Parts: sequence; C-alpha cells; structure tokens
Amino acid sequence: MLLARCVEDCCRFIAGQTELSNSTVCLKEYRKIIEELEKLQPLIAPDLGRGGSYGWSGSPCPNDNQRKFIAETYYLYREIYHQVILNRSKNEDIGWNVYLGETLTCEDSGEPIKLEKVD
Repeated sequence: MLLARCVEDCCRFIAGQTELSNSTVCLKEYRKIIEELEKLQPLIAPDLGRGGSYGWSGSPCPNDNQRKFIAETYYLYREIYHQVILNRSKNEDIGWNVYLGETLTCEDSGEPIKLEKVD
C-alpha cells in the first residue's frame, strides 16, 4: 500500500493535484505544506487554470510525455488498490468499495500488471 500511495501522489501531482496528500499527511505542518504545494499547480497544468487537473488518462493534457505518465501511474496505483480490496473481500464483508470495480485503462496505460502476495 505504501508503494501504491506514493505512485498515486506522483500521478496526481503530474495531473495538477499537487498537494501530495498521501506523503504529507504524516508531517506536523502538513496543511501548510499542502497550501504551498498547491501553488505549483499552474506550472504543472497551466492550460487548465488554478485548481484544474487532468483526468485519469491524462486528458486533455497537451504534453504527450506528461499524459502518458499520468495514464501509466494511474493504472499502476489503481490496480494495486483493486487487487488488495479483492483479496480482502474474500475473507470479510467490506460492503461497497470503489476499488472492487475494474481498473480503467486507455491506450497509454501500459501493459497489465500482475500482483503476487509474498509471505
């Protein structure tokens, strides 16, 4: 889960959601840090205006490399969450969970990943 959260922060940052909330929440002054990081958003996604971000597939990002990075990292962290929740749901009733659904993919998502539990 640590890896998934770090990859999620990278994906969201490059998509314009610059707060790095998974990584900063453990810090004493995390609210102030988030406020400062959010000031970077216009540099990351200048065509979207303040507070805007690109979608899970990187659309409508005009930068091909940035769009591909968003799509690949979205798929990676989202599929890890999906597999963890699927595994957990075998042994307990977790009710409805967004990560029970299939991970969205697109042309830039990259090759499917396979997760294996290692004891």
